[in-house]
Amino acid sequence: MTRPRRSDNATDMHPLHRTLACAVLALAAACGSTTPAAPKSPAELGITGFAAPAPHVFTSGQPTQEQFAKLKDVGITRIICLRAADEEGTGFEEEAAKAAGLHFVRLPVAGKDGLTRPNVETLAKELQAAGDSDTLVCCHTSNRVGAMLALKAAWIDGKPQAAAIELGKQAGMKKLEPAVVELLAK
Repeated sequence: MTRPRRSDNATDMHPLHRTLACAVLALAAACGSTTPAAPKSPAELGITGFAAPAPHVFTSGQPTQEQFAKLKDVGITRIICLRAADEEGTGFEEEAAKAAGLHFVRLPVAGKDGLTRPNVETLAKELQAAGDSDTLVCCHTSNRVGAMLALKAAWIDGKPQAAAIELGKQAGMKKLEPAVVELLAK
């Protein structure tokens, strides 16, 4: 029986062995890395309730301070926060946005009672002013965001109720859906 000759040259390896060796080396290099890859898109930040329901419009729950600090790195230039500054877990954004060079607007929407035409019109004006700038609209869970975008779709953009509700759901609307349906039925 003849044994295959042994070689220290990787090019003399059987192609399968060479592939396995490359995979093991790549895995070892990745495991040894202590720096995680920087996020390349807003979706990679891991913000709760994140969605992209329209071009240049992203929706989410409340970003953490760490996630907020990375928004500009992933292309977000404008933030519209639907939370009051005194809600738990918020209130830091104005200062953080200024430090990061981000345009920040706080438009407090207090649940069902905040689903008003003036608030929807203000949101619509802010989104129109954003143009093609990537904008994040956030609240605690994205429920208010979805509700407001559904109302904007119907009241401002003239979309049929079913299409407006579907957009709202894509943007995070859950518990406020009955209130939105009621408002659109008036």
